Amino acid sequence: MDYQEFSGATVSGQDEAFAQEFANFVNGRMCSADKTGRELTRAHRYLQQQMFKVFIGFMRQLAHNYQNGFYDERNEWASRLASEAYQYLIERELIYDPEFSNTKTY
Repeated sequence: MDYQEFSGATVSGQDEAFAQEFANFVNGRMCSADKTGRELTRAHRYLQQQMFKVFIGFMRQLAHNYQNGFYDERNEWASRLASEAYQYLIERELIYDPEFSNTKTY
């Protein structure tokens, strides 16, 4: 299925540049996802909090994409796992997202 178009979504140039640089990093320069994740925990604790917000935003978008069928076999595992985890957080009232449904819309 085609990727979702984010028409109307506003993203800063800095956010877009970071997302592209991060994609480049994981596509050939990263040695270990686990070790990279561990290294991120060495950042200042406030920055850890901010990084986690980015992680939640990424998980949220993957979950929404999964619910709407915007994934394929290359990212199905990540999308499904994100959807399941995101639903769990909603059910436990750890996050609030009235736009998320645990049923696929396609």
